[in-house]
Amino acid sequence: MTTSPKSAPAKRVRRSAAQARALILSSAQTRLADVGPEGLQIKEIAAIAGVTHSTILHHFGSAEGLRTALAEQMVEKLLGDILAVMDQRETMDPGDHTILFRVFEVLSDDGNARLLAWSMLKGTNLEQGQDTLKGLFDQLLVGVVDAVKASAGDMVVKDSVAERQARFIIYLVASTAVGDGIAGGYLAQLVGLDSDDATSGFRDWFAGRLFS
Repeated sequence: MTTSPKSAPAKRVRRSAAQARALILSSAQTRLADVGPEGLQIKEIAAIAGVTHSTILHHFGSAEGLRTALAEQMVEKLLGDILAVMDQRETMDPGDHTILFRVFEVLSDDGNARLLAWSMLKGTNLEQGQDTLKGLFDQLLVGVVDAVKASAGDMVVKDSVAERQARFIIYLVASTAVGDGIAGGYLAQLVGLDSDDATSGFRDWFAGRLFS
């Protein structure tokens, strides 16, 4: 009588704490885009990441802690993207809307808008992210003020007027992006927009009217 050989046990992958956190957050971000923040259950994230339930609890404490960490990561990504664009601002056309496009994309795409709305409705403590987000918009304001002044052509715009208009523009972009991320797909169907028009088409149209 022959016996089939036993399969070797799966080799345990040894990761540093930073690597484990990054893997879990990446898996949670993938899940977030599919099911939204309420669907971020530790069991499902553990299966996607290939780690144990206890590993996630060790690094994040709870499902809510994981959601909070994801929201913090979103803020850091947005800041990093905008700072990267700001570093090139001296060589950019003042009418270039790259910075505002990045704000729109990061807030609207990959479930981030739903996560942000969930965090606010739940009263989740995002003090660290709040400080980072405030710094982000301060950086963004500089670029938008320049764009407002450039759009005025030969007309002189007072700094206070340009800054106020820039704050309105940023507020409009952020509010539209969050709304798009939460209900954009549903509203696009009602209006009769196809997927291309509802994303790149709308964003191009929107950007073209910000400084007109």
